[in-house]
Amino acid sequence: MRIERVVARAFGPFHGEVLDLAPGLNVIAGPNEAGKSTWHAAIRLALTGVRRGKGPGTAAERQLAERHRPWGQDDQWLVEARITLDDGRRIDIAQDLAGKVACRATDVGLGRDVSNEILDGTPDASRWLGLDREAFASTVCVSQAQILSVADAAEQLQEHMQRAAATRGTDATAAEAIARLEQFRRDAVGADTVAAKGPLRTARNRLAAAEAALADARARHEAYLEQAAGLEQAERRAEEARRALDEAEAALARRDSLRIAEKLALVEQLSARHPRPPQPIAELDDGARQVARALQAWDDRPQLPSLAGASAEALEAELASLPPAPEGDTRPHASVLDAARGLDLADEALRQHGAPPESGAPLDDSWTPQQLRELARRLRAPQLPDAARLEAQLASARAESGAVPSRWQLPALAAVVLLGLGGALGILVDPVIGVGIAVAGAAAAAVAWFLGGSRRRARARVAALETALAPYRQAAAAAERDRHAAIATARDAGLPIEPEAVDTLADRAASAAHDHQLAAAWDARHASLEARQATARAALLGALQERGAEVSGLEPREALARYVAASEERSIQAERAARAEGLGRQLEARRVAEAALGAATRARQAADVRIREAALIARLDADAEPTGLVAALRAWQEHRSAQIERQAGEVAEWERLQALLAGTSLAALRSEAAERARRAEELDGALVSPAARALVDAPGLEGRIARLREELATEQGAADRLGGSLRQLAAGLPSVAEAEESAAAAAAEMERVESAAQVIDEALGLLRAAEEQVHRSLAPVLNDAVARWLPDVCDGAYDEVSVDPATLGVSVKERESGQWRQVRLLSEGTREQIYLLLRVAMAQHLVTTGETAPLLLDEVTAQSDGTRKRRLLEVLHGLSTERQIVLFTHDDEVARWADASLDPGRDRLVRLASPWSSDPGLLPAPMQTVG
Repeated sequence: MRIERVVARAFGPFHGEVLDLAPGLNVIAGPNEAGKSTWHAAIRLALTGVRRGKGPGTAAERQLAERHRPWGQDDQWLVEARITLDDGRRIDIAQDLAGKVACRATDVGLGRDVSNEILDGTPDASRWLGLDREAFASTVCVSQAQILSVADAAEQLQEHMQRAAATRGTDATAAEAIARLEQFRRDAVGADTVAAKGPLRTARNRLAAAEAALADARARHEAYLEQAAGLEQAERRAEEARRALDEAEAALARRDSLRIAEKLALVEQLSARHPRPPQPIAELDDGARQVARALQAWDDRPQLPSLAGASAEALEAELASLPPAPEGDTRPHASVLDAARGLDLADEALRQHGAPPESGAPLDDSWTPQQLRELARRLRAPQLPDAARLEAQLASARAESGAVPSRWQLPALAAVVLLGLGGALGILVDPVIGVGIAVAGAAAAAVAWFLGGSRRRARARVAALETALAPYRQAAAAAERDRHAAIATARDAGLPIEPEAVDTLADRAASAAHDHQLAAAWDARHASLEARQATARAALLGALQERGAEVSGLEPREALARYVAASEERSIQAERAARAEGLGRQLEARRVAEAALGAATRARQAADVRIREAALIARLDADAEPTGLVAALRAWQEHRSAQIERQAGEVAEWERLQALLAGTSLAALRSEAAERARRAEELDGALVSPAARALVDAPGLEGRIARLREELATEQGAADRLGGSLRQLAAGLPSVAEAEESAAAAAAEMERVESAAQVIDEALGLLRAAEEQVHRSLAPVLNDAVARWLPDVCDGAYDEVSVDPATLGVSVKERESGQWRQVRLLSEGTREQIYLLLRVAMAQHLVTTGETAPLLLDEVTAQSDGTRKRRLLEVLHGLSTERQIVLFTHDDEVARWADASLDPGRDRLVRLASPWSSDPGLLPAPMQTVG
């Protein structure tokens, strides 16, 4: 068994906190009041729950509730855990520790309730270990204060230890004898106390129960009828959920069948095309690479440059005759152009603004549109659809109440007559006859009471509906009064009283206000555009003046035109002056071209040589014309590429075939396809409706099936619980005669149990003789388990150990002196370490189911010095390879050891934050996972 996580829904100071655990050694470190003891208790109670029974419980249970109930929420005490069993099952356990009702153990993989496997009032996961709550707390859950308490709980652990011995075959005869003794005590005699449940006390209680059975019969019968109706509804819901699940599973089976059929067809096609693996693609040989390089060199050969144009001497003479460069802008400057565009945009924006809008005449502003709409709402008649529905239900209930037959009147009259007659005859004639007639009268009264139940329920429904209608009627009256007040208001104001006319007036008022807003907005926009135009004109004149243009006495656009004309004249002069640089580049280019002509000629000759060498490789005529050789080499290269491409296609199809087979054979795939088809045919009966057939192509079908399974499990569980409860009620509907017979049988049973007590006393002597032999068989098991780790934790000071199974007293042998020492007389730290090993041994050997028990340790290193503390931690780390261990500690040295020594893959260190800590490195949540 391994604990994956614990969720404290409402536990002590925690609300919704989660503690995740690793499969190996988990060290939970934190200061005092950080929640270590709370998490320790939460893990234990999440697994075992609490005892369900009448009364306040034991002192220990009351103390546990006082310490760990949620703060300020006494009605909610919830904790959950997820565990993994050794057989691979993952179980979610939810414990309602306050109500002890909403407790459940669920198989996560199957979505199935498995509470009945471990039910002991509430789910108790220690039963998977072959233990109970007390034995689990005495062995698996260990705190510093409880380490030595294992000796005090020796008698409590005997039954579990002997069961372990019997299971493991150590001494089956003695263990079975003790088990038979305990079973005989429970079954044959039991205790004679008020809370006892044995046969002796049962016989005493049966007589009292029989006397109360008659009074309880009528109440049970009514409860039986109510639960029968609830069971019918629950079974109907479960059947609907089962039908939906069958449809979804059938659709999934049909879809899987279609998909695997398509896959099989593709695999068969590829298998027929490639009965054996194709040859791997070979690399291009050296000749192919040389041919490719030769063709690339041919394609890259340079063209011969042309030397047409003026000579160098002519270019030098023309360069000397060019004018100098002019001063000033040769083209309009960007700042001038930007200013001109700004003026254009300002003019265009003013032109586009258009004429001002016409504003309508305003209406009387004594009523706003909102006030008019509110008046129209009040003028409308109130609508209360729920009131009409309740009125209809009330009329129907009154009709049903009047239609209920008064079948109870005749039995009631008969009861009155019979009771009176029985009383008279009992006094005047014969008491026995009078009692008999009176009993018949009582039976008639019971029948009348039962038959009058339908009429009472009908009248109760009428009263409930009248109560529900009262506020609706009051609301309708208030709304009608408000409507009449609104009519008076409208008339006083000279307004129409029709809601639609008032709504029209509200719309007109809103439209007039909107027109006035538009006119004001147009005026403001026009003023803004005129200001923008003036700013743009000043900006254009400023830009022209900065570029040296004449602007005095000129309009902005006229000054701009003169500036542009002057720039064009300077541009023509600049173009002629700029030819000097171009002529110099032409002269230099002429000289470079002559050099390039020589290099290109040599490169073309080299490319021709390489083509002829490649022709020899491709077995062509090397003396042929170069252009023909290039064409032939390209054809040879295409042929080689086609061969490689075909081979690559075959390899790709083969790889796809292997991917589809996924390591299986074609026969296995055919078998799987046939099985899927058979499964689909079996479930095809569920796909009878169009909606069910449409599920085959529906997305998220697997999720739908999971949800339907959960729904079916929930509904079926509810139906099963109701059915079980109903069967119990049906089996427990007693009669008066049966109660009398039960009382007589109880007296006879008590006599039998008392006579059997003498036999029990004789059996005790025999079983006590066998108990010593059982203890001797258990001693070597515990001795070997403790001695395995004893030298490590005690630094070799003690090398042998002896455990008395009857008292769990431990003695160790000192290595140097050879003396046996009682552990209770050793130092406190050594004593706690040895008893901790005894806890580990019992956790291993008390488990009779083969399941691995975890260990929950709280502050078990507090009394150890530094050296022994590290040795004990190393022992716990070694033990964590066999079972999960959760260690709670406040010791910083233990936390540092865990940080340096734990394996992140299977161990975990969790640091709990102090509730008053202000360290920004700690999480605000009550815990922090470090490794």
